[in-house]
Amino acid sequence: MSDPEPPKKKRRGGARRKTGSQTCKARHNRCDEKKPVCSNCQRLNLECKPANFITPSSWTNAPTEPISIVEHEVNIDEMQMFPIQVDSAPENIFLGPEEPASTWDIFRTRIDGLDQVSDESPPSDVFTHLNLAVPSSDILPTTITTEAPITLTPETAFLLQTYLRTVATWMDLMCHSSTYQLTIPKLTLSSPLLFHCVCAFTAKYLSLSNRRSTNWDPTATHHYAIALRHLIHALNTPNHPHVLTATIMLSSYEIIAGIASEHHRRHLLGQTMLIKHHGINAQSTGIDRANFWIHVRHEIGFALTTGRPLMLDPEEWNVRWEEHETREDVLGNHVLWIVARVLKHLNGAAPFKMQQRAAFLQELDDWRSGLSDTFIGIPYGEADAEGFRKVYFTVTAAAAAAFWYHVTHILLYTEPTLQDESFKELVQDQAMRLTNIAISDFPDSLRVFATHGLYFAAKHIQGIARKARIWAILNDAEAELGYHTRSMVKKLQDLVEQSSS
Repeated sequence: MSDPEPPKKKRRGGARRKTGSQTCKARHNRCDEKKPVCSNCQRLNLECKPANFITPSSWTNAPTEPISIVEHEVNIDEMQMFPIQVDSAPENIFLGPEEPASTWDIFRTRIDGLDQVSDESPPSDVFTHLNLAVPSSDILPTTITTEAPITLTPETAFLLQTYLRTVATWMDLMCHSSTYQLTIPKLTLSSPLLFHCVCAFTAKYLSLSNRRSTNWDPTATHHYAIALRHLIHALNTPNHPHVLTATIMLSSYEIIAGIASEHHRRHLLGQTMLIKHHGINAQSTGIDRANFWIHVRHEIGFALTTGRPLMLDPEEWNVRWEEHETREDVLGNHVLWIVARVLKHLNGAAPFKMQQRAAFLQELDDWRSGLSDTFIGIPYGEADAEGFRKVYFTVTAAAAAAFWYHVTHILLYTEPTLQDESFKELVQDQAMRLTNIAISDFPDSLRVFATHGLYFAAKHIQGIARKARIWAILNDAEAELGYHTRSMVKKLQDLVEQSSS
């Protein structure tokens, strides 16, 4: 026979109270809930902070047009199911006359001698250039000593939810670990820096996209400004864990906003110095690894747009590729490493010799020979009037890798000029394959990443109707997703006019 159960102890004082003051909760004391000041706080002369599980708040910088919560898919019931104790956001942080306008402004003032550093070759000894001293009071107010608490409102909750469905997937295109979709959101409610970066990036996407009629630009600007202020504080906090992530997200904000290319070059310079400063490379893990490869994509896109060398030399990435690798994201990053090395030769001072091009073509063939069936695009449907036909890939990262495989061939065949007359048919075949992927039904993440490669497809494909079709794809990417492409289209159209004159 089993022993009788011991009598259950009754909780002292009755049922657990959920409305006691925050001060008593923090001190693990029972609160009598006396208003306006409870007995404990009155006796000890403490500030009696009321319980505040979810702070009701008006929308920050609400747009002029009324927006219903239903339209924005904010599920208030779900918010109440998982209560979060929050406090006021740092809405009134100010920096005085030296208010930063971009990440470049911050890097310019926080990194010693950055104005004298060459864009072509950032220093490897960045410890001598990063100025981590506490800034003067006219740059950072003395009231900001730690990151302030976060306010969660219906608007910011909507932005966090929208982030997961949209721009986070762009960042995770080559990351099967889904770092920006799974890890970053867990940090946003404990890091005001990341919170405002996420809200700014998402609101900027919404402001540029035609999928929402609401004017989100004031909201984007508001969160962007606060994020910049937090970034200044983070740069002056030794070993701050989120500095690079925040810089990557703010840089992404600036990319989709179409920041002037020369300014963005300097943003990437500061980003590169942070990567070197923290010793991050292709062998890093977790968030650092995700940030490294996103930075690589930023650099490749910028190098393709401007014809400038990459600042982070691909020979220093510390890459190691395993034989018989099967993960599509890893194999896709392998292609990016090849692209980066090709661009190093194309945009470098020394001539890109034919033997070197042939070696890269062979390397691409070797890469392709070990791929699984997930990298094979399956055509479906009928070809359209221009001869393009949609293709299906089972994994989006594989489609992106195949896309850049074709882009690299075009670069090797044609840039800066056609290398051999015998390449003409090969160029047309690669351009058609690129466009077939671009017109297919793939996630927005691939549509965004494909824009720079499509520029070269449109540049070299024959026939004005086919060129115009690619221009339309690029225009749609800006109209629907907010990703800046109009300068690419204008440049392509100018090339057509020049060739016909």
